[in-house]
Amino acid sequence: VGGVVRDEQNAVSLPGVPVEVVGTSEVVYTDVDGRYTLSLTPGTHELKISLDGYAERTVRLEVVAGQREVTADVGLTMARFAETVTVTAQVIDVNTATAEAQLIERKQAQVITDNLGSEEMKANGDSDAAGAMTRVTGVSLVDNQFVFVRGLGERYSNTTLAGSVLPTTEPDKKVVPLDMFPTGLIDSVQIAKSYSPDKSAEFAGGLVQIVPLKLPTRPVVDFSYGLNFFSTATGQDIVLSPLGTRDWLGFDNGSRALPSAIPDGKIVRRGVFTPNVGFSPEEITAFGRTLDNTWRPATASGAPGQSWNMVFGNRFGKLGVVASVNHSYKEQYVEEDRRFFRISEGTDLEAVSDYRMQSGTQRAQIGAVANLAYEVTTNHRLSFENFYTHSGRDEGRYFEGPNTENQFLYRNYRVQYIEEGLFSNAVGGEHFLQGLSSSRIDWRVNIARANRDEPDLRETLYQSPLTGTPNFVLADESQSGFRMFNTLEDKTTDLAGNWSVFSTTGGRPTQYKFGLSYIERDRDFASRRFRFIPITTTSGGSVPANLRLTPEELFVPSNIGTAFRFNEETRPVDSYRGEQSTTGAYGMLDLGLSNNTRLIAGARVERFNQVVDTFDPFGLFQRTVSAENRNTDLFPSLNLVQTLNSTTNLRVSYSTTVNRPEFRELAEFEFTDVVGSRAVRGNPDLNRALIHNVDGRWEMFGGGRDVIATSIFFKQFSNPIERVVIAGAQPIVTFQNADSARNLGFEFEAGRQVTPNLFVNANYTFVNSNIKLNPAQRTVQTSLERSLAGQSKNLFNVAAEFSLASFSGRVLYNYFGDRISDVGSNQAPDVVEQGRGTIDLVFSQRLAGLGVKFSVENLTDVQYRFTQGIEDQRLFRIGRTIALSFGYNVF
Repeated sequence: VGGVVRDEQNAVSLPGVPVEVVGTSEVVYTDVDGRYTLSLTPGTHELKISLDGYAERTVRLEVVAGQREVTADVGLTMARFAETVTVTAQVIDVNTATAEAQLIERKQAQVITDNLGSEEMKANGDSDAAGAMTRVTGVSLVDNQFVFVRGLGERYSNTTLAGSVLPTTEPDKKVVPLDMFPTGLIDSVQIAKSYSPDKSAEFAGGLVQIVPLKLPTRPVVDFSYGLNFFSTATGQDIVLSPLGTRDWLGFDNGSRALPSAIPDGKIVRRGVFTPNVGFSPEEITAFGRTLDNTWRPATASGAPGQSWNMVFGNRFGKLGVVASVNHSYKEQYVEEDRRFFRISEGTDLEAVSDYRMQSGTQRAQIGAVANLAYEVTTNHRLSFENFYTHSGRDEGRYFEGPNTENQFLYRNYRVQYIEEGLFSNAVGGEHFLQGLSSSRIDWRVNIARANRDEPDLRETLYQSPLTGTPNFVLADESQSGFRMFNTLEDKTTDLAGNWSVFSTTGGRPTQYKFGLSYIERDRDFASRRFRFIPITTTSGGSVPANLRLTPEELFVPSNIGTAFRFNEETRPVDSYRGEQSTTGAYGMLDLGLSNNTRLIAGARVERFNQVVDTFDPFGLFQRTVSAENRNTDLFPSLNLVQTLNSTTNLRVSYSTTVNRPEFRELAEFEFTDVVGSRAVRGNPDLNRALIHNVDGRWEMFGGGRDVIATSIFFKQFSNPIERVVIAGAQPIVTFQNADSARNLGFEFEAGRQVTPNLFVNANYTFVNSNIKLNPAQRTVQTSLERSLAGQSKNLFNVAAEFSLASFSGRVLYNYFGDRISDVGSNQAPDVVEQGRGTIDLVFSQRLAGLGVKFSVENLTDVQYRFTQGIEDQRLFRIGRTIALSFGYNVF
């Protein structure tokens, strides 16, 4: 039997409280988290909990034979507010990863939150945190990995792991991809939708808090294995990147690495006036011949996906251990129609390109968790937490189609491999100091490293006259015969300490909390670009190649130096280095104004320093573009919780928060994709955006999984950072501060155990946003006032679960409304992703320690449709997924 003893009014956990088993001499004291643990025989028992200033409370509970765990949380009421001094507490048989436990945490939270436990994620058939988040009220998913909370994009939704800020593997986005977190490695995900000063002030849409596996109270040994069958890929011929021998593990075997013969310095031709700088033509030719000569995707039969997961946990005296390892592998294939438009006469759209695309991806992921906790005494605990996740993704892409603007029929091949990893190490401590005003001190040191390696992206472009019989020849374009090597490393150091003092002076429960934090982040990005350029003259022994041949026939070593010139095209701004530090301090109080009213108020001050240098990685050009942001701001916060009765809360919140530029948005690094033909470049003159947040929620918890909640929210932005297109000979996508923006809406959620065998849950979110661009800025946006990109006006989820004995079946429906995918420019309308609904089916059966699960994802396979005006811009389907998995629990 275990539980947490809390103050009834403000839910603050109470350390050092005696818990007595009535009729015996056994007495235990709550630990630094207010938790207690007892071993009891089957039968009826009474626990007596008493603390000075509080009314004594008695817990009557029934322990049933064969029941391994019983959770009995206890709330103590100040004596001046108590109507009786002896009550019977509710006993719940749950673990922290279940829906019931998460609702209890949500009810007692200081701020407005929505929680999702890993047990619920697995029951829904979600393999990672990204897919699971679509079930949460007000949350949508873009590109299957980036979370939008209340219509606000990835730059407004921060992610923490065990309370620490994480680095990101994304070079262009201020976000941690949630598909990197398998559900087998986490206990729960909590989304804070209102702000409190003990968190980072970079907050707007929501704070996604990932809670890793918690230490078990009993031995745990679990194993699971699953198979996935994809309707568009498994057993069918698909295009894939040529695979390396270790790709199935998510690691490159080194075959894609930049050859060791290629120097670290930039490859430039030795000149007449610079005989000691650069390389001879013969040396440069030798460098080009060392690159692998595979350019096109391979055709292969799609294999089924596989996954497995192992979990071990136990307590050994004062030491607690939990560890988990998992691995997954899948191959997918998509055929897509993609068109690009321009404005012709008037406002009519004219298609300038119409491509048919095929892309196949193979993704492997491996992850591990290893957490230790040592209880020095009841009042002192140390912890050591390790989290690792790594993935590798191969992509082979082929497209063909006309481009009327250039009067060519194009054929393109691209092979790409991306390897990403995240490693987080944290050490922390929790201490209850009864002699120091019964205060609680907790601290943590977290060092995390994220890396992204994109070795040897290869791309070739062929062209043929638009009229007549197709006659494709290699195009002499910047993205043809092209190779690129990118590396990114993002490191964070997160130090934090909190001091909490709990007081009952004046008969009112009050927690005073103070804290300091320091977050340092360093990012290094480097890119090298190479290209094989056709030699069109016969001078110097050169012989023009037959450009109709395949890339593998064209770029044979004998043609390098004779038919093609190897050239390094790395630019002086192709690398950047960023450093930022955030020093924070806060003070807040959690005050029980009355038996039914709780006030959480305080403020946080943050000093922010950010420097980004875009530079020539080889030092050949003395050009360094620096961008700096230095701000010191005060962020107030107010949360009021009114308990209307034992099951119902009314919450109101106000706060001021901030949104700061990301490194990539400041760096002048530029990259052009041949498909979109539009370059993206950072802006070193960006400023921070300030946000005013107003939130309200009425919530009722009916016990078990029953819940009803309705919320309203309003956010006002000053200087929001927005992605825009600026005018020029070649329009460029960049980032600018808009004048202002607002975001408002409401949410509704209801969950009900309709019958003992049927549970139904539904939620709906309405969001309305508006952003105003500055007309004085040199942008060519079609609309200076519009909705925020990526925001759906309507979000809807419904789920029904039927259970009978050890069998359960779930039907889940998820819908998001229309949302802007790309902002329109040069009078062309916005590209809009049309709203889409998906249906998933999940069936599970338990047989003693064995569990079997069968699921069908994306049952209806609704077409992905992107429109521009009345025209279709992108069309594709991702297909259905059939999954079968087996799990076994040893204990």
